[in-house]
Amino acid sequence: MEKYINLLHLYKSMTKSISVKIEEELWKKMKTHEEINWSGVIRNSIKNKLESLEGKFDKGIAKEAFLDSEEILKEKIFKGRSGTEIIREWRDKRR
Repeated sequence: MEKYINLLHLYKSMTKSISVKIEEELWKKMKTHEEINWSGVIRNSIKNKLESLEGKFDKGIAKEAFLDSEEILKEKIFKGRSGTEIIREWRDKRR
């Protein structure tokens, strides 16, 4: 059987709440640590995840990288070799 945790917190700035389903076993373990504010733990986890996602994709950086790769291809610095051949060459140089 699953339990629900209602993530309602009494801050004036917080106006939304969500419910989370958890396994019975997890619920029992959480109940052994009633000193922990589980709503706060979940709220911080969500916040941290969103912060980590915000920095993962920047359209400007992606466009710049694409344009740089286009320039490299135009310069023909690879002299007709495949990417695999170039990687092998650099790996061999490290040895």
